[in-house]
Amino acid sequence: MKKILRRTLAWLVAPVAIVFVALFAFLMFIRYPEPITTYQLATAVPSEQPQVFTTNTIPASSEPYLFPESDISETLPLTINHEGNEFSTEELINETGTHALLVMRNGVITYEYYAEGWTEERQQNVMSVGKTMLSMAVGQLIDQGLIRENESIVEYLPQFEDNPGMEDVTIKHLLDMQSCIDIPEEYPPGPEGWFTPVAQLFATTDVEYVLERNISFACQPGEEEYEYRSANSQLLGMVFREVTGESLSQFFAENVWQPIGANHDASWAIDTPGGYEKSFCCFNASARDLALVGSVFLNSGKVAYGPNEGQTVLSENWFARMTTPAGVWFGGYGSEDFGAGMWHKPKEQLVSQGYRGQFIWINPYTDTVIVKLSDDFSDYYDQTVSMLDQISFGN
Repeated sequence: MKKILRRTLAWLVAPVAIVFVALFAFLMFIRYPEPITTYQLATAVPSEQPQVFTTNTIPASSEPYLFPESDISETLPLTINHEGNEFSTEELINETGTHALLVMRNGVITYEYYAEGWTEERQQNVMSVGKTMLSMAVGQLIDQGLIRENESIVEYLPQFEDNPGMEDVTIKHLLDMQSCIDIPEEYPPGPEGWFTPVAQLFATTDVEYVLERNISFACQPGEEEYEYRSANSQLLGMVFREVTGESLSQFFAENVWQPIGANHDASWAIDTPGGYEKSFCCFNASARDLALVGSVFLNSGKVAYGPNEGQTVLSENWFARMTTPAGVWFGGYGSEDFGAGMWHKPKEQLVSQGYRGQFIWINPYTDTVIVKLSDDFSDYYDQTVSMLDQISFGN
């Protein structure tokens, strides 16, 4: 009887083992992580992803900003108006999968909400908000004369010389999403979405491999307005690494995270240890520290609060570059103005935003920064924008 059981078990286990080994080999061939991590990345929502990624740590500042307590906690409006219709603020917060919502005015947190099970120091993947972080770092290289906006990127990434059209792409094209690189922002639900090119960039252990095999062009770079493409920012992050010889995370830690007085560690996903950051996304941080990033844009590119108040993070020229729209339009992305990793809203408001409802909303008129971290699967993007706009003005 025992022999029969052992044989039966062997017959059952052997096919499973063969399938697992075959899957493992296939994933290694296409430069994906091992099967369990691949599955986790494919199914995890932004709030779960920091624990799944391989990352570089960005240490908390040695001189953290000590947030003063607000004398009176702010009360949000009961409803917000969107295109003449009233929406419950509480329902919008809940329906958009909000984990953290923070309002900071003049350096004081006047409202701070965390969903059940969430903590003030917890990191969230803020997705394309990482493009703003990237631009803050790249601007410093431009100020130092290490790179120039009008230069071809193959000057810095010669491995792409054999990709036709890449010689015409400049640093400026990447910053303003005008390269015409045709790697669509497609995120289909379910397994069919796991192997789209942008999903491959998200999961891969070799971003260079994915880009070399997927780059094509929809138009001549810079000759017409084109669409938002994450591949631009990934290439820009690779340029950064090749020029400096150091990780983007390390540079950002020393030149942004440390001076702004970040209270907690952050992290940036990488393709492989010692490799490239996934600079188009995958920056993981807490709501409070993201608010401090936003505050730099309230103080003309300088640290706004804390022990390092007044220290330059963005030069005068780069602050102007990031706060001046490039005049491009992307249908369906919520803004007619984008440039250098930042979205531009009416009334001179600035927004860094990411997939599934990540926001740093910056209102210079009211010295307000709002951070919203979410797992948003709703259809309430426009209503959310109206809500953040009205809260920022104290409406």
